[in-house]
Amino acid sequence: MTEYAVFTEFSPASKLMVPGWNRRVFTDTDARKGSAIQCDFTTGIVTLAPGAYHITGLSMVAYTTGTEPPETTTIRSPASAGYCRLRIVDDPTVVAEPTNLRELPNSDPTVISIGSPSTANLTPSLLETFYETGKTARILLEHQSGSKPDQIYLRVFVGNSKWHAFARISIRGL
Repeated sequence: MTEYAVFTEFSPASKLMVPGWNRRVFTDTDARKGSAIQCDFTTGIVTLAPGAYHITGLSMVAYTTGTEPPETTTIRSPASAGYCRLRIVDDPTVVAEPTNLRELPNSDPTVISIGSPSTANLTPSLLETFYETGKTARILLEHQSGSKPDQIYLRVFVGNSKWHAFARISIRGL
């Protein structure tokens, strides 16, 4: 039986970025079949049963000052650059992640995939990968936009709408 899940981080509230890595915390299940793929909506950690998986995802951030006209965002040039990454959280008791950009290098074996370059002008970082595990694995999606993400938000709540999708991960068992 094929198992799959799609989790999205909508914007029920605005969330300012901090310097370094920022965890994506999913808020909704878009689609799901089976129990091999679980998401903790408090921590953003996705748990996978042993097996092989095809994973795609996106993560984007936005500039906002709070003074933009309705239904608009601030566009900057030059824009802060960044990207997302998908990684394993080895210790089941750990819920914090490194925020220092250099604390965990992308070459670390716990890093599964690096997303494409993006900017804070609502240009998403995209990833696609295959991942196989012989034991239960905990993974998370995170995003960075430099060491000084001034007025950059992981999610923006405007226009009284929580339906702004700022991150999504799609996982399919193989």
